Amino acid sequence: MFRIKIIISLVLLFFVSQALAHVEDFSGPFAGTVIAGEEPGGGTAAGDAFPHFIVSGTNTGGGPHSIIVFDSANPTGGDFDLGTPNETCGGPGVGAGGEVGQPGENCVARENLLIIAENINDSDGDGLVDNSDDEAGGGVIRFDFDIVVDLEHLVIIDIDAETLDFSMNGPDGFVGAGSGGDVGNNSCQVIDLSEFRGVTSLEIVFSSSGGVAELAFHESEVSTEDINWRQLKARY
Repeated sequence: MFRIKIIISLVLLFFVSQALAHVEDFSGPFAGTVIAGEEPGGGTAAGDAFPHFIVSGTNTGGGPHSIIVFDSANPTGGDFDLGTPNETCGGPGVGAGGEVGQPGENCVARENLLIIAENINDSDGDGLVDNSDDEAGGGVIRFDFDIVVDLEHLVIIDIDAETLDFSMNGPDGFVGAGSGGDVGNNSCQVIDLSEFRGVTSLEIVFSSSGGVAELAFHESEVSTEDINWRQLKARY
């Protein structure tokens, strides 16, 4: 029997994958702020108000191609179906789909949503849309990430009697697609996207009205540290 004693005395370059999580709830901008697309009085918003992605949009109902902020705690434009929480949970939201005990129970205050604008009227000239209102004719909200990400979840408010579809692309093309359910007026649904990895863009297609309350994703960051063989063995 041969006994081989190997003594290793070297420094290993050890790679650690660290998931950096991001949960974007669109807090910060005032209600009526145009995040992307045509602005009141002319000009175009670049869609770069939030870190890690660019927002853009398409309106398929005849309105402007603008994505704006909607304050779900103080619904405007008669859109109480976008309010959070639902009135049965003490909030301003109105709609059976969001009531306590329903599949689309809407009992969490979501504050700002992103919506496709029905109009960008600004009668007082303050640069904000007077009464944020979502486009009944639907459209697309698109997120283009500045890093490759693994998606986690998406929170959508008020999908009722309409369709919600989404698709993802990565560096090499199509990654996957899916859809949300019709869970009623003023509903809230958390859509699990954790199966979709290696994504660089996400498109959400609304057949009618609705809003995006939250987008969660994470990136993989490779970091390095110098450790010796004994330290490496101790970790495992």
